[in-house]
Amino acid sequence: MQISHLELPECLSGPDPLITVINLDGQKLTPCVLDRAWREVNRARAVWIDEQTIQLLYNPFLYRDYRKAALKRDHYTCLWCGRSATTVDHIVPSSKGGSDLPQNLLASCMECNTKRGNRSAFSYLLEKAFLVPNHLKLCYRITKAKYNHRQTNRCK
Repeated sequence: MQISHLELPECLSGPDPLITVINLDGQKLTPCVLDRAWREVNRARAVWIDEQTIQLLYNPFLYRDYRKAALKRDHYTCLWCGRSATTVDHIVPSSKGGSDLPQNLLASCMECNTKRGNRSAFSYLLEKAFLVPNHLKLCYRITKAKYNHRQTNRCK
């Protein structure tokens, strides 16, 4: 059954209806609002099961662990600017097929992560060429992640 933004069922009308979220094993997770559900579906990270339920196509708990591992590996230091890192940046952006695996994640401060957006890591590195404290380490990590991404896509 296809559900579109234009044809919302009555059960979903009203202010911020809650959508049931289930994981890959069928376990119920914390419900989310309709906008969040659409965002997950549009990013191909979830599918509609019925009018009020989405099923995630990834394990959100693994991503949390991967995120923590990437931050710890990079000593909670932004690899773009050297400040304290609170987020992770995808080397190959999720919107361009990048994975959530640790080898595709870099510790990043919120400002650098936001400024980069979904641009290529290499182009952003060139913009900041003389400002990046870990220039060689970052080049190596970007190259390795790009190589892994190409190898993964070649096998599909």
